[in-house]
Amino acid sequence: MSVDDPVPALENTPLMSSPVDDADYCALASAASKAGHGVIPYSLAKGCYEMFPFDSRIRDSTLQSVHANLESFYVFYDIAKSPPPLENSDLSPVDLSLSLMTLGNMTFPTDYAFHSDLAQLIAQLQDPHTTYKSMCYQQFLFIQPLSTYGVYEDGRQQVKIATVLNELDPRLGNALVDCEVTHIDGSPAFEVVSEFARTKSYSKDRGVRLNKAFSYLAHDRTGSAYDRYALGTFAQRSTIPPNATVEYKISCESKMIKAGSATNPSAPAETTIELAWSALDATMAPYSNARSYRKQFCTDDSIQTAKKFVLDSASPDDFSPAKAHLHGGHAKSRELFRGPYASFHMLSDGNTAIFRLGTESPDKMDTSRNTFYSNIDDGFAAMAAAGATKLIIDLQNNSGGIICWGRYVLQTLFPHTIDAPYIYNLRASPLAQAVARATFANNDQDIESPYMGLVDPDTGDELNDDSWMIPGTTLPGREGYFSDQVTDRYCAAVEDIKGSSDDTPFKAENMIILTNGFCGSTCAVLALQLHERYGVRSVAIGGHHGESMAFTSFPGGAVQANNSMWVNRILQLFDMLPESTHTRKLRELLPRQLPANGQLAFTFRQVMSAAFPDKVSEYMRVPSEFRMDYTSARFRMPSILWEDVRNEVWGASALDNAAEDDEREDGGGGENGERGEEDEEDEEDEKEDDDDYGWEGYGEETHRGQGGLGVKADDTMGGIGLVAVVDDETPDEELDRAAAEADREDLEWLERYDIDIAK
Repeated sequence: MSVDDPVPALENTPLMSSPVDDADYCALASAASKAGHGVIPYSLAKGCYEMFPFDSRIRDSTLQSVHANLESFYVFYDIAKSPPPLENSDLSPVDLSLSLMTLGNMTFPTDYAFHSDLAQLIAQLQDPHTTYKSMCYQQFLFIQPLSTYGVYEDGRQQVKIATVLNELDPRLGNALVDCEVTHIDGSPAFEVVSEFARTKSYSKDRGVRLNKAFSYLAHDRTGSAYDRYALGTFAQRSTIPPNATVEYKISCESKMIKAGSATNPSAPAETTIELAWSALDATMAPYSNARSYRKQFCTDDSIQTAKKFVLDSASPDDFSPAKAHLHGGHAKSRELFRGPYASFHMLSDGNTAIFRLGTESPDKMDTSRNTFYSNIDDGFAAMAAAGATKLIIDLQNNSGGIICWGRYVLQTLFPHTIDAPYIYNLRASPLAQAVARATFANNDQDIESPYMGLVDPDTGDELNDDSWMIPGTTLPGREGYFSDQVTDRYCAAVEDIKGSSDDTPFKAENMIILTNGFCGSTCAVLALQLHERYGVRSVAIGGHHGESMAFTSFPGGAVQANNSMWVNRILQLFDMLPESTHTRKLRELLPRQLPANGQLAFTFRQVMSAAFPDKVSEYMRVPSEFRMDYTSARFRMPSILWEDVRNEVWGASALDNAAEDDEREDGGGGENGERGEEDEEDEEDEKEDDDDYGWEGYGEETHRGQGGLGVKADDTMGGIGLVAVVDDETPDEELDRAAAEADREDLEWLERYDIDIAK
């Protein structure tokens, strides 16, 4: 099948999975979306996806293009077949050639089933830079009306309710928040979430994948003074969930005991509730039935994007005076500076600052890249003015972005960083070598090649011939050939902040990296450079209690997408070569445009370890020096988490000890949050359970508000991020008041609810 052949006309194919003859589920989904402000019942969204029949021509054309790209350009193509053993990993060998051939011999009940199986095959690589999806089946986002978070408390791992979306199910109320979910669909809840996370692609470390399944605190990208709770991937899915509902068995007994209340009419000690999946309509173009849906989203020339959702929850309790007693005598941190990419805070000791870097990806509303640089510069200036001598670099849930932005942070922390800290090489397959040869065969050619602009790390000179790619070199333990080592063009902004080691704002021993392991791509490269070059230590939080955990994920190197621009460049460069070199074998390797609005991305070059130059960072597992578990308090209140990190790494501050004494003298305690004799005994028990790492857990409880439903733009990895939304203040009032409250100590618990679908 040629990629130019039209997708079979819908009117010539039968509807699929239709319980009623001629039922058009896409039409029903469109009507439901309009009536429900973008919310579609599970059955209608599922029915719409499953209306389109399997077509072997689409299968064959898709698999040819995927195989051609991955075999010639995917830099981990060889090592995926025989990956090295990694501790606490469920990574299995993936022979892409054999697996794609197997798919090519299969038939499927629907078109959706084929694309879903192909996406799952690519996900087995556990390389988030390498993904496949058909945008035809990325138009609905399936969500649960509650999200969960994981803690280690009372000597065991628990699942608790993080947020509720009562707009999706009015039976839910804030009384259930922070109650324990003991069972999901009849099985122990923690085991269910762990098994769900086991097969996901977010990281090669099982603890990191578990963290990603749970709710987490997400940096707000809109300029708001508030952060939000993301739902986590267990509660939000881009594929059809296997069942229409999820059953939760919930126990509030522990919450009521810790709150000092024997009874609470609104929070039963134990309840079982079945909650339906809902689908959010993410479409960016109108559709009214299956035919228009397919034309808009499922053909080669259809729209390539979907709305990106953020359902915002209340701000963390760290900034709520009504919840001050929940700090258990801990003083809250003070915010020094906040921008769209990073925020900066100071603990009450007056010495320990926090640099919380949420992303290195540009905000689509940001018209100037200088905003990132100024965000970093202003934040570091604020920390210096505040007298900070120690620094916690909080990189939790940072999925990366622009490599030069990460390099800018590295150069800010260590102004004497060498010119070429990031070293790469590429796959030197026969087609890759042919493209490299064509790139440098004609210096006057106007075609932009993926091999232009690379630099020799030894000389600093831009590469101007193909000798770095041809004949290729071998790597220990790897199959095939690879290029010589290369690096990027120097980042212009970095040149302006170069300095000597005397200009370092913090000594390496006075810095610590804090992550939940989901620090990927540019974030991972940055964190590994800090660790390998300068010896900055790390703390990893969450995951499976008692297991070591990596503090980074998927450093990769650089990503390429199989879009029309990529395909055209490769074909044009290939056509520039002499006809005598156009062998049939090479022509068969040429990638083609994906049909059915398919999208393929893959790791194009691999970053090498700074500590072990012959090793690839992607397949190295670097565990953190320190481990800690999430508790309710650490999840809800960043200040407690940051304090605990500081205490473990550098020891408790006398200033904070005095503050806790003052709090107790003021009468706080017991039910209101003071850690009395019983609490201290419980903590000693937890200490005994945590002897491997010496971490204590806190039992203070928080109370979350009910959530509404809303959307706004977000740039999280994979295109869709989601959190819960609540409201009693307009966005303008929120920003005005936040601007007047520089230290955020007196901000009330924000609740915002926005029902309008942002186009």
